[in-house]
Amino acid sequence: MDMLLAENSPIRQRLLEQKLTQFKDPNLANVLSAFIRSSVDLYPCANEDYAQLGNSRLGGLPDLPVGIDYPVTLVGREEMLDAYAEEFDHTREYVEEHYCWSQDWDWDEAAQAFRVPMQFIAQLNCSDLKAFQSYLPREGRLLFFLDRWRFSEMLRGHVYYVAEDQLLNSGKAIAEPKFDDAVCANYEYEAAYQLQGIASIKMIATDMINSDNPHLVRLAKARLQALPESQQAMVLEALEVVDDELAPEWQDQLYFFDLMKMNKHGLIPGQILTQAQWSALPEWQSSNLQALLVPEQPLPYYNGIASINGHGDSRYKAPELHAAAELGGNAEDYLVLLKVVYSEHSMQLNFIIHRDDLALGKFDRIYCIYDY
Repeated sequence: MDMLLAENSPIRQRLLEQKLTQFKDPNLANVLSAFIRSSVDLYPCANEDYAQLGNSRLGGLPDLPVGIDYPVTLVGREEMLDAYAEEFDHTREYVEEHYCWSQDWDWDEAAQAFRVPMQFIAQLNCSDLKAFQSYLPREGRLLFFLDRWRFSEMLRGHVYYVAEDQLLNSGKAIAEPKFDDAVCANYEYEAAYQLQGIASIKMIATDMINSDNPHLVRLAKARLQALPESQQAMVLEALEVVDDELAPEWQDQLYFFDLMKMNKHGLIPGQILTQAQWSALPEWQSSNLQALLVPEQPLPYYNGIASINGHGDSRYKAPELHAAAELGGNAEDYLVLLKVVYSEHSMQLNFIIHRDDLALGKFDRIYCIYDY
């Protein structure tokens, strides 16, 4: 039984049935159920005050195990100099003469390299999330970092597992990492939020099931094996127009900036929208929100600022294809461990892991890619 699929999650049966009733053809619904994930959406529920150690958190600074330094990347002098030259379109000689670039970083004499701090993205408390899924560790924490240089499109993601019994130092006690925002930015996650999870489902964009993604086509055909080939072809053709037949979901009626504001105001789907919260909405709500939000009624579902076990959304080659090309193996054996909104400009970042590594609790092989 595939624990990653919503069809195998008892707590998601109602959500799944609501989704599948949108498809008139039961064979089409059966195929698409293979792509509906047993996900967890994460929502900012309060500004982080660091009063609680090891809670689920987005941005700010992590609660690191006692004795563990903040993670850095060692960058040699020549590599760093090349970075500045590329970023500012000058020669290395010009950068050395006119920029005080070397003062922006800590120097490690033993390693003969600059210590470039990684960008902290999030920490997840696995104990708090275990009721929503069965594929993450049952306890402990997952810490997500990004090694990103602005001059390069290469993203290197790092995920560290912190055991439940490890003593933690509060992120509040960590000295603010030293960044040069001109080359290695950290401004996206300077603000810190406490996160709350809810059980959700995520369906792939159906236009991803095409010849560019043979692993997705194989998965669709595997669901159709019991049908005559003519019917298989009809269902596969129906996938090309299925988005046009779907009833619009609540979150699809909102602009991205609406979703960002909903998240950052601590509004959680399923909770009652109080009169006090409703009264505060006119400062930022759009006409779409005015029509959809009802005071003293439960908030409908909308996408969280982050999610676990969702889908990358490239519209061309699926992100797991890129992960397989980089890390080896088959695309169908990879999953999006964490997708997170990376900036106000709608960028979303995917941390991708191999299924076997996740099952073994190994987080040292991570592939990162933006939705594009």
